[in-house]
Amino acid sequence: MKRIFFEGRITGTFTLEGDIFHYLKNVVRAKEGDALGVLTPEHFAECTITELGKRSASVRADTVREAKGHDYKLKVYQCLLKREYMDFAVEKYSELGATQIIPVVSARSLNELKDKTRGRFTDIAVKAVLQSENEQLPVISDSINIADITPDGTENIVFYERAETVGMPPVSKDMCIVVGPEGGFTDEEVAMLTAKGFKAVKPIEQILKAETASVVFTGYIRMMQDNI
Repeated sequence: MKRIFFEGRITGTFTLEGDIFHYLKNVVRAKEGDALGVLTPEHFAECTITELGKRSASVRADTVREAKGHDYKLKVYQCLLKREYMDFAVEKYSELGATQIIPVVSARSLNELKDKTRGRFTDIAVKAVLQSENEQLPVISDSINIADITPDGTENIVFYERAETVGMPPVSKDMCIVVGPEGGFTDEEVAMLTAKGFKAVKPIEQILKAETASVVFTGYIRMMQDNI
């Protein structure tokens, strides 16, 4: 079933226009009679496309229910990466089910997040959630300085390639994780984070690129969370 994200109100019959209509007609080549999943911030509806015009589509809501929220928290602090790497990380965090993504400015990261970039992250997250059939969008926060990171989970992990020992992180249903920039953390940043209560963890011997770490480590945590 094709899925879209709709910020409007789902009624018995409603209209889709603009970018959503373009996506249905020109990208996925939808037809009248096709089933359509419609996700809103609060609901999920199984719908049928009843009419496909030149500029809009009419859709009938067959069933409507509350969107399924996650039974866990996974807050990800990601130090800002170059555009293509940060886009990739946001996509994969969203696909894997992170509940909040917070861009971070650190000593070796990019040093700003523009409003239009945050908007792009939101668009990427929406597409990833629809593709993965999640029903809860991650919160994409404004960027913060690394000194303002707060360890407010039951388990708080900073992935650090220079940690003394190799081992998998402890996992709970309530987690905060910190993933570094392309140049890694400075020793002072790691000391500051661990003093705040983060555990420095090196899951494998190899040194991973930041965007690789975002997928590998988050994927492990999410698999473990779903099996607690």
